[in-house]
Amino acid sequence: MIQFHDFGIDVQTYAERGKENDFPLLKKCPHCRAKRPLHRHGYYERNALTPHGDDRIWIVRYRCRECLKTVSVLPSFLLPYFQYTLSAIWQVVKEQLGLIEGTNRAPFLLTKDGIIFYVRRFCRNLSSHHSFFARRWRIIGPIVKKEKERASWWIRTLEKHGLDSVIRDMWEDGFRHPFANQMGS
Repeated sequence: MIQFHDFGIDVQTYAERGKENDFPLLKKCPHCRAKRPLHRHGYYERNALTPHGDDRIWIVRYRCRECLKTVSVLPSFLLPYFQYTLSAIWQVVKEQLGLIEGTNRAPFLLTKDGIIFYVRRFCRNLSSHHSFFARRWRIIGPIVKKEKERASWWIRTLEKHGLDSVIRDMWEDGFRHPFANQMGS
């Protein structure tokens, strides 16, 4: 299982600190709900690719002493199962939809196909955003046929509510995240 945590630092600082980051203490197991602190069970490395370069970072793992299941704590600047940081992905999606001026994206997304992949994933998940926001805040997205218009509205709405915290809430509520391969997609 993955839990997000906002370390309040950027990718480069997190990478420099390595295993010395201020990792949270998990006081309750998200699997079995045992109210006993989880044991730090080790680390694993993964990539964090940004427009400025790539870093190898450490992800901490915990293990419940009751059910023996593990929990990984992912920094909020990352998405599960993606190497590119959330801000890098978000930037190219906004550029592709014409919401911000384009930058030199070649250093971190080499192909047009890579960019289109994220835009398609985001657009494919618009109904999931709709369901989550309707249930959480009673906000219903626009009823328009143009996908670009709907996607632009959802981008502004996600940013207005705080992108990192919305993604964390979506994940915890079982909605995955805006770029996930949703079931049945």
